[in-house]
Amino acid sequence: MEIRLAVLDDCRELSFLKRIVWEETYRGIYPDWKLDNYDYDEHEKKFIKIVNNSDVLLYVVEDLGKLVGYMDYGVPYRKYLDYEQEIGLLYLKKEYKGKGLGRKLFDMGYEGIKNNSYNRFFISCNKYNVGALKFYERMGGKVVYVDEDNEDKSLVQIKFHFDIRWYYGYWWVKKYY
Repeated sequence: MEIRLAVLDDCRELSFLKRIVWEETYRGIYPDWKLDNYDYDEHEKKFIKIVNNSDVLLYVVEDLGKLVGYMDYGVPYRKYLDYEQEIGLLYLKKEYKGKGLGRKLFDMGYEGIKNNSYNRFFISCNKYNVGALKFYERMGGKVVYVDEDNEDKSLVQIKFHFDIRWYYGYWWVKKYY
């Protein structure tokens, strides 16, 4: 397995991968129409924008020539308070979860944020994605905001805050493994 920076040639495959992980993760949470009418071209264009954005780094996980996950970090897509950094996307295909890849991608994101001299970041997560909520709590995230419930559960988000601190000449990230 290889983790590498995404390139423009990955964007179509990323669009297909996103549809798979959304189906695995959000069926029963997102409205069926949202998943059933997924627009591959629209999402490919979104990935192209991310790859072309110098304020964000998008990494992909590749196994045997196929993309199986991705993560990005950098300047937030949607501003939240005065946070300057976020891990915006972190997804893996179901069969690749529980193997340490999510932790490895998360660690790459916060190491990148730390190395750019930021001392905190946030992550947004769907309120009903219980597996991801538990994962971000294990990574040391503190819930700082919860959207009110909405009939469309795809709109309901939780914001996690993560601290990166400097102690005695070393960076320290509070994590709870």
